[in-house]
Amino acid sequence: MLSLFINGGLSSRQTRDMLAGLFDIHISHQTVINYVNAAARLLAPWVDKHMPVPEGVAVADETYIQVNGQWNYTWLVVEEKRRAICGYNLSQTSGAQPAIATLYNAFGPPDATTPTHTLVRDGLASYDNAVHAYNHEARKLGREVTDKAMDSITVIGLENLDETSTEYRAFKQLIERLNRTYKFHTRPRAGFKSFDGACALTTLFVAYYNHLRPHSALDNEVPVPLKELAGVTRYQEQWKRLLALAAA
Repeated sequence: MLSLFINGGLSSRQTRDMLAGLFDIHISHQTVINYVNAAARLLAPWVDKHMPVPEGVAVADETYIQVNGQWNYTWLVVEEKRRAICGYNLSQTSGAQPAIATLYNAFGPPDATTPTHTLVRDGLASYDNAVHAYNHEARKLGREVTDKAMDSITVIGLENLDETSTEYRAFKQLIERLNRTYKFHTRPRAGFKSFDGACALTTLFVAYYNHLRPHSALDNEVPVPLKELAGVTRYQEQWKRLLALAAA
């Protein structure tokens, strides 16, 4: 069921129909939704625990989703080195508070000793406030004023008009490709009826993207491989084992 719903980008009704047509399994679309929500609740803490901290340059972006006819936001942070999603967040606004929450989710709380993180982002002012708050917290913990916990690099527009945009354009393109992949898995649902539903799908998407989806830039390896899934090629069995890991 999860393989059809997440991997295939199907709606709950399409998943219901595919289960009936392919496997002669007859359930309601609400049962599909209930199962997806239950799987997401089980996986959420496990996904957060196994989300990698960026080792190199990371890039963040926010993309629109519809919840009950209103625009909401999904925030994603992806690392260039492993192509892994390192942080995610959902919010009803694009303000500073969800931006700060996204940075903490991706990088963890700042301190006085960790190496400086490098974040590539667009021109949204919320990132300026979030990075400032992140560095301010690090200074409160003893970091020198001149030693930033996070460097922020802004890349905007479609053309390289300065040296910074030229150097870091590839990172912006990386997050835009991730956003397109994410939207592939949300667009068939024509928006969400609830914020909890949006959170459930996003959690399952992050689990799929990091641990199950082969990436061409990684020689068709997954960004965050798991020894428990080594040699398992069928998505259905991969999801089954992933749920078992989360339940252990």
